[in-house]
Amino acid sequence: MLMILMIVKKGVIILNKNSNNYIYKNPLDHGYKQIYLTKKQHNKIFKHRQIKLCNKYEYYYNDNCILVHKFCNWKGIIANTILLPIIILVEGIGDFKEIMIEYKELYNQKKYGSFVQDNIYKDSNLFNEVMKLIS
Repeated sequence: MLMILMIVKKGVIILNKNSNNYIYKNPLDHGYKQIYLTKKQHNKIFKHRQIKLCNKYEYYYNDNCILVHKFCNWKGIIANTILLPIIILVEGIGDFKEIMIEYKELYNQKKYGSFVQDNIYKDSNLFNEVMKLIS
């Protein structure tokens, strides 16, 4: 089994896939402040992480770091739910349990760690660009 261990500065996320000890800790509780960027602002700054139809982003910052969380939005969740019977037919009944686990993670992305997090640290140009936009 593959063991994934990811520890983010200040203990925001702790993940150990083997033991299912994932704990999501809200960045707001750890001194981060939430910020909002429009789709246009996001796409201008993050050239390799463009917002697509089924993406939702949350941004948090403190003096040293910006956290960017990427989730599947409600459009993606609805599309996946509608396609569930087709996915079961294609994957087969034998993978039904695994498919249901993936859907459970889709519906509770923060609870199960089913999202992508990018860290932008203070010494990068990207950090400065984002800070100029929000100030």
